[in-house]
Amino acid sequence: MNWKHSVWRGVSALHEWTKGPSEASGGLRVLCYHSVGTPLPGDSYGLSIGASSFRRQMELVASGSFGRAVSLGGARLDGSSEIVITFDDGFKDTFTTAAPILAALNLPFSVAVTASFVEGGKAPHMGVADLRELAKIPRAEIGAHGANHLQMAKCGDAQLADELARSKTFLEDALGSSIGVMTWPHGSASRRTADFARRAGFTRAGCSLYGVNEPGRDPLLLKRTEITGFDDERDFTGKASGTWDWFALRQGDPAS
Repeated sequence: MNWKHSVWRGVSALHEWTKGPSEASGGLRVLCYHSVGTPLPGDSYGLSIGASSFRRQMELVASGSFGRAVSLGGARLDGSSEIVITFDDGFKDTFTTAAPILAALNLPFSVAVTASFVEGGKAPHMGVADLRELAKIPRAEIGAHGANHLQMAKCGDAQLADELARSKTFLEDALGSSIGVMTWPHGSASRRTADFARRAGFTRAGCSLYGVNEPGRDPLLLKRTEITGFDDERDFTGKASGTWDWFALRQGDPAS
């Protein structure tokens, strides 16, 4: 654990103490994962979490404590309590480690992959063959995460349009199916990028803003709460139920 996480954990504990234990509130909660079970060199952000911790977290999700588990594309966004498990980047362990756990628990999940990472097929990312096998798993949803993992809010109009189009086309060609969901690399998004994604044919996209999505939230700028390797079970429960939503005050809403 790093010192920042210790401070944030303390603030969240204080929030829980003053507000009382949180329960799943109405709305869509989207959780963001990266790597599961594979240590990543220089992982100062806690992008990789242990397989046993992930399994326990998914058991809690499967219990229904945080609402109905859905895929990103399958969310109702009608104010009912829903929770989505998403993965960014396309790490190979999403296929080899996380997916079997999710399949055993009959949980839907959404995997957003970066086209250039998968096309290259170099560790620690999956290749095209892995992606095709992953897409065959019941309740698995594949989405885009940019063509080159750029900060899209910083891209000019032409580059932004190209990034979105190429990420979508690559996946549709590789899988032979339509791709309608995505997540924003680096959480870099804005109303402008959402408009471009909508024109490119995407219907849902997740950013990196903590919180719950209530009816009326732009479906191309859905809030997501990141789960890290520094989180213990209490941290996870708090993030999934709202005691870490204060963290959004540090971030700034791309929809504003």
